[in-house]
Amino acid sequence: MQQIIAELAVRDDEHPDTWLTHAPSGWTITLDEDRFAYLSDPDCKIVAHMAGVAPEYALKLWLLHSRQGKEATTNEPWKSGSRLISQEEMSARKAKADAITLESDLAFYSQLGPEDLSSPCKADHCSRGHIKYSALCRVHHFEQIRRKPCPFNE
Repeated sequence: MQQIIAELAVRDDEHPDTWLTHAPSGWTITLDEDRFAYLSDPDCKIVAHMAGVAPEYALKLWLLHSRQGKEATTNEPWKSGSRLISQEEMSARKAKADAITLESDLAFYSQLGPEDLSSPCKADHCSRGHIKYSALCRVHHFEQIRRKPCPFNE
């Protein structure tokens, strides 16, 4: 547990938090990179949070929770509900998520390879060529697989 908690000290966009669920009750304590702890009920609803949770204290919470569940941590300084996120922080998170999505989409689009202009794309009114292993051009193949408009047009 100590090693898992220590990994939160290194920022990781794919793994920004970690959690421990008390199996008999279904209650969970989640820890994040910003040193917040969240207490969630069996339906995954955050019912309380705590700010400034040091790794040593996080370990204490997890140990208590793993042994006795929610009741073992009820006397800890939880604040009711989830923490409020400012509009600025929410906008920054959305911008970061959008950038990561665009990067992933570009990587996929790039892997589709060149279009063969000697054989046209089968999409209606498309004058582009198809890509290898598809009857569609890069743009239409992207849209078929990703189920959203293709942001690339080259």
